[in-house]
Amino acid sequence: MTVICADCGAVQIVPDLPPGAVAECNRCDRFLAKRTLTGYEVTLASAIGILILIWPAVFLPLMQSSIKNLVFQQSRLVSSVPVIYGQVWFPFAFGFLFFALLFPALRALLQVIVLGSIQLGVHLPHRGRIFRYSEELRIWSLTDVVVIAGLVAYYRANVSADVEVGSGAWSYLAVAILVVAGDRALDRRKVWNAIMPDPVLPPGGSFASCDVCEMPVVDRPAGDACPRCGGTLDRRILRRFAPAVAAVLAAIPLCVPAYAAAIMVNDNLTGVIEHTVLGTVQLLADRGYWQLGVVVLVAGVAIPCIEILGMLWLLARVPFPNRHGLVRRTRAYRILHRLVRWPMILPFIAAIVSPIVNYRGIDDIVAGPGATPLFAVIALMMLAVRLFEPKFMWRTAGEAR
Repeated sequence: MTVICADCGAVQIVPDLPPGAVAECNRCDRFLAKRTLTGYEVTLASAIGILILIWPAVFLPLMQSSIKNLVFQQSRLVSSVPVIYGQVWFPFAFGFLFFALLFPALRALLQVIVLGSIQLGVHLPHRGRIFRYSEELRIWSLTDVVVIAGLVAYYRANVSADVEVGSGAWSYLAVAILVVAGDRALDRRKVWNAIMPDPVLPPGGSFASCDVCEMPVVDRPAGDACPRCGGTLDRRILRRFAPAVAAVLAAIPLCVPAYAAAIMVNDNLTGVIEHTVLGTVQLLADRGYWQLGVVVLVAGVAIPCIEILGMLWLLARVPFPNRHGLVRRTRAYRILHRLVRWPMILPFIAAIVSPIVNYRGIDDIVAGPGATPLFAVIALMMLAVRLFEPKFMWRTAGEAR
């Protein structure tokens, strides 16, 4: 089958792969195809499991806390939304609602629709578009990030109270495991070919390519919709480049309140203690949880700095192209794409801790004023990384094909 590498635009002929084999672009090393042992059956079963388990994960008790067995508090994942809505600006609350709850459930539902129709042999109109939507939601579904944030939140809450893990937390952990298992077991090329087969031979003459499903199309001009997934063929650079630049430039000034202001405020009998990102690292280290402090330091400080500097470098290379180092910059983009989700651990810690330790007048932890700008910085960088395409650099350098 013939595919067009979405990162560098090179025409690739992918042979029939044996089970467990992978195919990479011979120019930029992009992952093109993987022949899994099951194809998509495990992913379909995982998506069904997610739709079943997401409800107890959201509504059953997440954690229970007590102080000296005198006062008690119980939190649910869904309770984080109204709590942080009342504490900080509403985008943070709705962001947590979508990234932690709604997007994973919606993605699982879309996968069940598409993969179920393929499994049953039922023709479903626009299932290429539906599968594209499910793949677009991949970067925005942060179940694994929520699990790590919940682990850190558990130990942070233990500083103030005695905390026990509830059934909702175990259900959400199962959801996160199913998400990872489903992603790793999914043969995306098999799904795309079940929707509409890739051409066997390279297209002759001029053609347009889809940057989503990587299909070459000979009968449609650039700018038209892909006949398989509905994505735009050979998207114009400015259409996505300008919003990516705007997102990075908007994130830079927000770093000042994000790191200077407190992301959590602890109001207890001894006084009001404000914890910035670095203050949270120090608190965890002082209490003996230095491993978690390292996680918070890397995810909350190091990765955002790398993301901003890396995206500025890549964006600058689009209007000022240089053929030398194209492969290196493309590989750097893939690293940024993998890492950009993980800084969301920090605001999610604040979102999960706040309902657990909520003893007004005794010990109360609330999301601080720095939580919202920190959330905004990370969300903007996720948007910038998603909008940017390495093919921009290859195209302006004259190496797209």
